[in-house]
Amino acid sequence: MFLWLWPIGWSAFALPLAIASLRGWAPKSVRRRITPWGIRVRGVALLVIWVGGLIVPLLQHSGLDTDDAAFLGAVVQVGFLMFAAGLMGGSQLGEWFYRRAVQPKELDETLSTAGRPW
Repeated sequence: MFLWLWPIGWSAFALPLAIASLRGWAPKSVRRRITPWGIRVRGVALLVIWVGGLIVPLLQHSGLDTDDAAFLGAVVQVGFLMFAAGLMGGSQLGEWFYRRAVQPKELDETLSTAGRPW
């Protein structure tokens, strides 16, 4: 029973968040901090995490020996989580570089209009 309850609950929780992020939806506070492509990249990372959460129940239903399924599930889950972390970290790093590239232009515009930069 639990083996079917986990994929259903996990899908009901994680899949709508991932699809919403892929479509570009995010709360207003997140949209102020992150560009639309950054939200979509994080949606892909959420989909990867969703698939990683389904690995163990699927392997347990596959008919593999329990030791083999546990080892393969652990290795695959760690791989999926590392890939998702890389996507999120890359997205955050891209946002940081984008902000650093845009910031001097905004300061130049402020100084050229004789406004105070602070």
